[in-house]
Amino acid sequence: MNNEPRNHHYVPQFYLRNFSVDSENKKISTVAKNGHFAIWSTRSIEGLGYERDLYVNLKNGIPISVESDINRRIETPISESDTWIKIKNNNTDALDRSDRPILYALIRHLEARNVHYQQTGLELANMAADPNSAIPFTDEERYAYRLMRERPGHAKEKFNLMASSLEWTADSFSGAKISIQRSTIPLRSSTTPVMPMKIPEDVRVNKPLPGMLPYQLVLPLNRFTIATLTLGDFDGAFENIEIDDDQARFFNLNYVGQFAKFPHIRHLITDRDLLEVDMTWAPYDVVENIERRMKFRRRQA
Repeated sequence: MNNEPRNHHYVPQFYLRNFSVDSENKKISTVAKNGHFAIWSTRSIEGLGYERDLYVNLKNGIPISVESDINRRIETPISESDTWIKIKNNNTDALDRSDRPILYALIRHLEARNVHYQQTGLELANMAADPNSAIPFTDEERYAYRLMRERPGHAKEKFNLMASSLEWTADSFSGAKISIQRSTIPLRSSTTPVMPMKIPEDVRVNKPLPGMLPYQLVLPLNRFTIATLTLGDFDGAFENIEIDDDQARFFNLNYVGQFAKFPHIRHLITDRDLLEVDMTWAPYDVVENIERRMKFRRRQA
């Protein structure tokens, strides 16, 4: 590991630059958690969305890093693709079925490589230890989660394998539905940018765990475009549509809710538009509001 970088970004900087607020694409506006407070300001892209040695696991006592593998195998091919050029240049009305592979790879990769995903896996492992858990785990799932509890290093190794490879996603690609949804108002995101969102019941939707509600994966691609991915038997459906302001605000509000609910989601990527209103709903109270900074205090239950 002597030559490996140790600040491992769980959200790629090439992704964050699509939300930059300066001409050099080095700064971004976010709300950041700080204890009971949340502070909106402009921050350096390089200095957020990372964790020390996140993609390191021990193998026979030796630290193994997959950070460079992630960059070489996934980040570079995606960021240098024709699909990403369209997204980066805000030419998303030109996205079509030929862009499905890159869009699918991007969403599944960002879904699985972050701290929140890792923590959720550990929480599921603990839930599976309870025979009366709310989720009706199968015997096979309970066995797999038992191994995860008994061998913590195995859980980290599995997380790193998913972060550095897309093979685990291959079987779901052909049937998945991808929708490109273009907005006229700025969209929010977060440093955990892929968000599951509930959708109406549909027999075609794949539900990985028993008892799950039907859902789609949502990823803002840039400040004016969202991609949604629905796994299931949709025969590779693709659409590229415009959405109205109410639908765009619905996505934006959900990202505020995601930020407020989950401790491991550390930055909400957003401009000032409706931020005071939505953070008050979240629920936070405004304690300072000046041109370059807003400070919120979380209300106690």
